[in-house]
Amino acid sequence: MTGTVLADSVEATLLVLMVVVVAGPILAARFRFPGILGLIAGGVVVGPFVLGWVSSDGLAEDLGSIGILYLMFLAGVSFDLRAFQHHRSSAITYGLLGFAVPFAISVGVVLSIADLTVLGAALIGAMWASNTLVAYTEVQAAGLQGNRAVSTAVSAGVVADLLSLTVLGAATATATIEADPLSGVIGSQLADLVGDRRIEPTTPDPTLPIWVGLPLLVAFCLLVIPRVSRWAFVRICRSRDQRFVLSLAVMGAGATVALLGGLEGLIGAFLAGLGLNRLIPRRSPLMDRLDFVGSSLFVPIFLVSIGLTIDPALLVDPATVLIGLLFTGFVVVGKTGAALLTGRAFRFGFDEVGLMSSLSFGQAASTLAIAQVGLEIGLFGQEVVNASVLTIVVTAVLTSVGTRFFARRIPVEVPDERPFGQHVLLDIRDEGSDLEQLSAVAAALALDDDGVVVPYAVTDAEGLDTARGELDRVIETLAAQGVDADGLVRVDSSFRDATIDLVREHGASLVVLSWQGPDFPTDFVFGNQIDRIGTRSPVPAVAARVLRPWRRVVVVPGRVGVPWQRADGELAVSCARRLRIESAMPLVVTARTADDAAELGGTEDVEVVVTGDEARAVLDLLQDDDLVIAPAHVLRDLGPIAERRVAARLRNLNVVLVGGPHRLVFSRGGAAVKQRATEVGVAPPGP
Repeated sequence: MTGTVLADSVEATLLVLMVVVVAGPILAARFRFPGILGLIAGGVVVGPFVLGWVSSDGLAEDLGSIGILYLMFLAGVSFDLRAFQHHRSSAITYGLLGFAVPFAISVGVVLSIADLTVLGAALIGAMWASNTLVAYTEVQAAGLQGNRAVSTAVSAGVVADLLSLTVLGAATATATIEADPLSGVIGSQLADLVGDRRIEPTTPDPTLPIWVGLPLLVAFCLLVIPRVSRWAFVRICRSRDQRFVLSLAVMGAGATVALLGGLEGLIGAFLAGLGLNRLIPRRSPLMDRLDFVGSSLFVPIFLVSIGLTIDPALLVDPATVLIGLLFTGFVVVGKTGAALLTGRAFRFGFDEVGLMSSLSFGQAASTLAIAQVGLEIGLFGQEVVNASVLTIVVTAVLTSVGTRFFARRIPVEVPDERPFGQHVLLDIRDEGSDLEQLSAVAAALALDDDGVVVPYAVTDAEGLDTARGELDRVIETLAAQGVDADGLVRVDSSFRDATIDLVREHGASLVVLSWQGPDFPTDFVFGNQIDRIGTRSPVPAVAARVLRPWRRVVVVPGRVGVPWQRADGELAVSCARRLRIESAMPLVVTARTADDAAELGGTEDVEVVVTGDEARAVLDLLQDDDLVIAPAHVLRDLGPIAERRVAARLRNLNVVLVGGPHRLVFSRGGAAVKQRATEVGVAPPGP
């Protein structure tokens, strides 16, 4: 009686599920088993076939369904698009092979031992050509999300699931399927399951045919969702809680549109995650919240829900075990074969091939969906479904153990040069810039690198409350621009020292410094605060004075004959492309010669104006609503008379000066500037 009450009670069901979610991985770790196995085993123990505390349907089933959707959604949101673009050839290749090889093996073996129609064998093949990223959390824990093997496996999973569910759609839409008696050794076991019966047609009757539903889903997730979500982030959902809830709504919308076209909801959830990918940087506080809820709640409950469906007695039935081993062979041999072919073609290492195949072993949602449809239309007996569940358990163990093993053998890749917009520190001092426009500069510089903006303030103890108020105002301004940000307040008597310390402590990749603009007499004689930070900054730095919205971007790269000058010129052009808020916004690059413009590269979509060494020619080109971007050495290389004239003109314009590590120096004051550059072993900032 108690078991029945527990199974029927929402309160008790929730309690038991939470206990299993907490205790399962802990107990598994004590016995050196993967946490995934602890969650599934916990589901078996509290499920209807053992203790009977939790029913396999009702609340547990619903939460499990949300869990698999959330898992695929997280994979889409955290998917490294930059890494995928870099490895897209191998990703597409493994995606196709990851479906074709296990599908062909499954169909070939089934047809060789059973006199089934090709369509019937194809449905079995589709079960094991798909995969679910059950072990993706192991990859996240190892910090290998951007590894080429991981990017390849994640992309392959999406392709394989799409193709498998396409086969499912074709099978369920077929008018009649006939199955004849089987022959052969294994066929005698399967004959009772799929042989000697006439199977009646069935159609799930989706709202749209799959050939309409799939393009509609892609368009909705990759075109509509990004635009609507960006608008909502800016106009409506400015708090992190609101954006979190909106993200869940987007996940549900993608899954719902997928169902309209007869596709599995998990495909829509993944594509919806891709649609939000650029709006939720992987290192942002919002992403931390999404990941926490998924890894600590929804995904573990999904794994527990798998265990609830398992009858331990059936798992030791000889026929079930035999069929389950056969199915497991389809998965392991098929996915490993596809990984080996892909690895050979693209020169993957042994450990990368192992990680790629191990990550692809996991089976869950798609497999169960296909098996359930086969059971409902009479193509499979319950034993095949039981064998499918057994295979899911075995492959869950294999994917977890294998992924963890190979992940430990692959070092985390640290790029030689970090993307400069990955982690942007924003100085919020009031130096005359318009706060909204200065925030827009920092946000645009971070966007292309999936980066985060971290505004910071430096103050003494007495000004702490004021600094916090200013910081809150900047965070609110960033939120109004769709940027999720947390701020920092540092109590320090030296703004320069505090800024450099924050760069090192938080692993910043770029510093945006609020700048009051060039002051010819003072800068020329004494130098300034920007110089003192720029010479010490180990990462690129930007000095920005932004007074108003801009309608054109003008780059003045200066001399590019020396490698470090060319590097800073290229940095200026890269910043200009990001600050070109709309693709139709004019972008002008001035150059001393046509050859200098060619040295910068990538100028085919911009207007190039050859100005020679004439500063007056550049000044005549500028308009009041321009955003002028230049390497710091351009201003420093001017003579005193020209510098005074240029400084006077720039004080009324939007200006951004950039410099590589230790090179944001634009004044002539103080020999310490050059001395510091020599000490750190970089190109001297002066002539």
